[in-house]
Amino acid sequence: MIAQPPPPTVSTSLSSPCLASASIVMPKPKLHRRRRAEDEHTVEMANPVKMFDRIVIHPVAWPNEALRWIGVPRHLPTTPSPSPVELPLGVMSAALRQAYEHVADTIRQGATVSREDLSNLVVDAFASVACAQSAFIYSRAKAYLTLGEFRVRVEPMHGFSGSGIAPVLAYVDEPFRAAQRARLLTWRATCTGSGDHQDNHRVDMMDVVLLLAMAQEHRRWSVPADAAGCHTTRVMYPNARGDAMIVLTAVTAAETLVGIQNAADTLKRIKFSRREVPILGASEGDGWEASPLLQMIWTVVKEGKTLAIKAPAPKWPIGPWAWTTHF
Repeated sequence: MIAQPPPPTVSTSLSSPCLASASIVMPKPKLHRRRRAEDEHTVEMANPVKMFDRIVIHPVAWPNEALRWIGVPRHLPTTPSPSPVELPLGVMSAALRQAYEHVADTIRQGATVSREDLSNLVVDAFASVACAQSAFIYSRAKAYLTLGEFRVRVEPMHGFSGSGIAPVLAYVDEPFRAAQRARLLTWRATCTGSGDHQDNHRVDMMDVVLLLAMAQEHRRWSVPADAAGCHTTRVMYPNARGDAMIVLTAVTAAETLVGIQNAADTLKRIKFSRREVPILGASEGDGWEASPLLQMIWTVVKEGKTLAIKAPAPKWPIGPWAWTTHF
C-alpha cells in the first residue's frame, strides 16, 4: 500500500466567511483626531497663562491654534432659542423706530444691510431698552485681558456694560476687525483680508479674547456669579447678509478666573456656544414687538442691570467721562 500524503491544511479564514472577516485588520484611526475629540469633551483645560506667559504680541495676532489651547471646540454647540419676551410699547424711541424700520425694509427687499445701519440699530436698541428699564447701560466699555504678567487692553466696536462695572455684550463687525488689526499690527492686516476673520460658523481669536476679558472684568469689579458659580459674557456680530446676528456666549466658572490669576496648572473648561438671532420676526407681517433681536437685547439689558445692582458700589464715582468706564 502506498502511503497517501496528508491533505493540505485549509486556513479557517478561507473555509468560513465569518472567520475571514474576523481576521481582517482594520486600520487604526489617527491618534491626533482622537485626541482632539477627547480634548474638546474634557472637563478641564490647560492654563493659558502657561502658554502665553512669554508672548508679547497683541491677542488679535495669536495663531488659530490658540483657540484649541483656550478650549474652544471646533464646532460650537447651538444655544436653543429662548422663550419670546413681551416688549412694552415704551421701548420704541423715535431713533430706534427709524433705525429698525430702515433695516427691516432693506431685509424685506432682499438686499444686504450695510454694517453702519446695523451698528446704529444695535446702539439705538440698547439705549431705548435701557431707558425703558431705567437701567444705566454704557456702550463704550472696554476690558483688560490679564494672563500672568501679560496685560493688554481689548476694545470692541461697542461694549455694553451695566453701570460700567458689569460688561454683558460686545459688538463687532468685519470692518472694525480689519481696522483694529491694521492699527495694532500692520503686517497682520496686510497679509490677510477682513473676510478671513469673521464667518457665520467660525470663531475669531478676537471674539474669544473679548469673552474672557469681560469675564475677568466681572471679577475685577466683584460682580457676583450666577447660581452655578459662573459668569456669562457675549460677543455679537452680523452675519454675511445682515438679516441676523451671530451671538457667541461664554460661560466661565469663577474658579477658572481664580485659577488664571493664581497660575494654576489646570482650569475648568469654559463653555462656548453660538446662536443666530434674526432681526425680523418669523412671519412676514410681524412688527418690531416680535423681533428676536430686540427681545434678546431686552433680556441682556435686564441681566446687566441686575448684575450692576448686586455688585458692590465702586470706591470712586464712575461715568461715561471717566477712564473706569473705558476699562
